[in-house]
Amino acid sequence: MKKKGLKIAAIVVVGIVLILGVTSAILIKQANKLIKAELESMLGKDFSIQKLELNWGKVEGTGISFKNPAGKEILKIGNATIEADFLGFLRNKYIISSVLLKDLYMLIETDRQGNVIMPALPVDNEKEKGKKEKKGAKESQPVLIKKVEIRNGSIDYLDRKTAKTPILTKIRNIRLDANDIAIPLGTNFTPYTLKADVPGNMSTGTLMSKGKVKLKTQDVDSRVETRKIDITMMKPYFQKEGSVNVTKGFLDLDMDVKIASRMIRAPGNVVLKDLEFESGSGMGSKFLGVPLSLVVAFLKNSNNEIPMKFIVEGSLDNPKFSLAESFSERFSSGLAEKLGLPLKGIGGSAINLGSEGAKTVGSGIKGLADSIKKRLGR
Repeated sequence: MKKKGLKIAAIVVVGIVLILGVTSAILIKQANKLIKAELESMLGKDFSIQKLELNWGKVEGTGISFKNPAGKEILKIGNATIEADFLGFLRNKYIISSVLLKDLYMLIETDRQGNVIMPALPVDNEKEKGKKEKKGAKESQPVLIKKVEIRNGSIDYLDRKTAKTPILTKIRNIRLDANDIAIPLGTNFTPYTLKADVPGNMSTGTLMSKGKVKLKTQDVDSRVETRKIDITMMKPYFQKEGSVNVTKGFLDLDMDVKIASRMIRAPGNVVLKDLEFESGSGMGSKFLGVPLSLVVAFLKNSNNEIPMKFIVEGSLDNPKFSLAESFSERFSSGLAEKLGLPLKGIGGSAINLGSEGAKTVGSGIKGLADSIKKRLGR
């Protein structure tokens, strides 16, 4: 009888386990569908996600997409994996151990005034913020993201502010690692490393950066390096009427960037390599505001390279200070100094290294984050 009783008990236990297992699987499957539908509802018709899987301690989304009203994708994520301590959420401790984004794509556009265009994701305006403050909305619980990784990321930056045709700058194979990101943004430093490719007309250059940033105050302490950046793709930024047409050229850059209390100081070294100009260009033409004849003569005696030093510094809150113009002025003066010319009277514009573009990309990402936060009600 004892053996028979044990057998029956074992069968009952196995049956309960099977029932619980099947029930859990059904609940998780239904939860996945409900969460997917809820996300699409909160983020609007321009948001879609192909698949969402919820497992204990991990959420994985596939085929995430945001589109503009014209149906063009402005954000796409092939796969997003979020790992967190779900039990900690019950104790009001919102710690996300890791966020991994694979095959990320982002399109950032600016209008003729330089404003970021993101029609599918409008941010809170001041009026709406005022209403929330009057209602005395309860402040959201802080979230700490211990690690963020981006693999195989891409950014297309379409600049419509330029005088003639819009300029498209592509950044590919983005690999970003960042740690300790607090939401709402805190005053802690977030260390990061970044590597990416910058395709050009003649070659594919590389971009590398490592350092730390305070996301709330935008204080920065970082190192930036570029190698073999094709300057012909940046001609609309620096090639003015009457300037020589540059048909080939590459840029190497090493720069230390420090921003504290909205004051920037960025000393660096730049090398222009393998410059070639349109045949038939008169020696009276200019390159970066410097007579072409002097540039050609120097290149012949320096292994076809022009090394220069520069320092960009100023207040980011000064309305007369422009990061792009500062780069332009320093490059022009650096080239003139290298060629032994007096700095006074050197005109023209120099390469701005896409400084406005980098600034706009940052604004676009911030706007995207703010918009998603708004739709999620955080």
